[in-house]
Amino acid sequence: MTPLLLMYFIMKKYFILLTALSLSACGFHLKGTYAYDHLPVQKWQVNGDALQQPLETALRHASGYPVSSVESDAEIRVLSIDSKRDIYTITRGAKLNEYLLSMRVTAQAFRDGQAWGNVLTANVRRVMPYSDREALGRDDEEALLWQEIRRDAAEQIVRQLGFINQQNTGGAAQ
Repeated sequence: MTPLLLMYFIMKKYFILLTALSLSACGFHLKGTYAYDHLPVQKWQVNGDALQQPLETALRHASGYPVSSVESDAEIRVLSIDSKRDIYTITRGAKLNEYLLSMRVTAQAFRDGQAWGNVLTANVRRVMPYSDREALGRDDEEALLWQEIRRDAAEQIVRQLGFINQQNTGGAAQ
């Protein structure tokens, strides 16, 4: 067997191991393993309107717990939700081709009845293809996209909660 062929078999056998080692060596992290996924307090009261369930789920993923107002250390309150469905592209034949679904969420954290940190904002956009011929699943697809948008917006808000102590103390934890 030639050395080149032998090297090919060795590389083929250990390719997955080499890929995993190279990804870990470059600082690659799976989603949810970042330092800012740890919140400054653990118990949160959630006033999320349409984002109630996604916010509670995102808090649980980031080491927080949604609790009642009596047990809470802090509160996250959604101030506004702005959802839009706009025409994104039109074909040359003047037919609708894609919609742009977008959501802008503003929220504020409160501690001891006072605003805590900066206003938190999340902007999420998704493109939804449109076809007159595929009308059957269009409503279901749009509902799934809105659900995904709400989940992503909630995750962005909770991710920003991890930086509240840094905002207030200039980088040092309280």
